[in-house]
Amino acid sequence: MKLSFLSGVVAGAIVGSALTMVMDPITDRQRRKLHKGTHSMFKTMGTVLDAMITK
Repeated sequence: MKLSFLSGVVAGAIVGSALTMVMDPITDRQRRKLHKGTHSMFKTMGTVLDAMITK
């Protein structure tokens, strides 16, 4: 039950951040910088979730 709650929180954070990025008008340079940071953040979150699921 705790794992499903944590997964829901992570999914909510991802959806919320995606909606914020879509609704907030930013310049192309800011968008590229944000994309790089977001990519690494999602990669780290995926690695952590994979580690949690396998244990």
